[in-house]
Amino acid sequence: MEVQSFGDLDLSTGVQAAIDELGFTSLTPVQAACIPIFLSKKKDVVVEAVTGSGKTLAFLIPVFEILQRRAPFKKHDVAALIISPTRELALQTAELTNLFLKHVPEFSSILLIGGDRVAYDLTKISENGCNIIIATPGRLADILSQNTEIKLSACIKALEVLILDEADRLLDLGFEKTLNTILGYLPKQRQTGLFSATQTKEMEDLIRAGMRNPVCISVKEKCVDANAVQRTPSTLSNFYMVCEADKKFSVLLSFLLSKESEKCMVFFSTCASVNYFASVLKELIKNVPVIGMHGKIKKKRNQIFYDFKNYEK
Repeated sequence: MEVQSFGDLDLSTGVQAAIDELGFTSLTPVQAACIPIFLSKKKDVVVEAVTGSGKTLAFLIPVFEILQRRAPFKKHDVAALIISPTRELALQTAELTNLFLKHVPEFSSILLIGGDRVAYDLTKISENGCNIIIATPGRLADILSQNTEIKLSACIKALEVLILDEADRLLDLGFEKTLNTILGYLPKQRQTGLFSATQTKEMEDLIRAGMRNPVCISVKEKCVDANAVQRTPSTLSNFYMVCEADKKFSVLLSFLLSKESEKCMVFFSTCASVNYFASVLKELIKNVPVIGMHGKIKKKRNQIFYDFKNYEK
């Protein structure tokens, strides 16, 4: 039977309540293709779909359904591991996970993304438990190597589900060696989901190393050119302007001033450029908070991300 709505999936009461709170009724194509296979066939899945297609729910729903079926878990049993390429993506995933935990409270989750001392994360694991871990590769590998009273490398032997989110970006950012190190700690008997916007040679190597006979799911966006490969949602509109180099900043400023009622993100090529232009724009745009964020900011970066996300005009 073809599934079209969340009601067709026969989900647990808690998971359905979380979806109801989110206000979703219909499945996106990637969710309709992935969730039934992940749940009913107990298969590893490789999912290729564009950013913004609903991939996060496509793996979070199976994670919570699988964990409920295979419970109970002890406080420090790591039952699910979600690896994200960046702090910001991990934060978004953790926020959605916490919404599910309101309705499925028998599990604990922890976010491991750096910005704090490793000792602080180890204390959180010890005190709060870690049934679901959302992590960036570097911090996770760091903590797995620690020889402490609560050894994460031992806790993770209970793993049921591994999710590699935006796996193409994980590899683009140079995490291949770190991921292979992490895979060495994990039990072989698990379900694995790999989600990405593209498929590459490096991805094939990762699939061979970390997955068992996966089902490959590719959800394409419709393009005007039938032979074109669509990497972004078809509903996303892109615009650009060509101007002389010495007029770029004035054009940018004019554009931002015309968008004072909206939230905007401006990208620069270096951390120094971010600092410089953030300070300049603060002086020139008085009615709107201007915040700089880049990779050299540690603790403040997480707070800046939340402030921007939650800011209301």
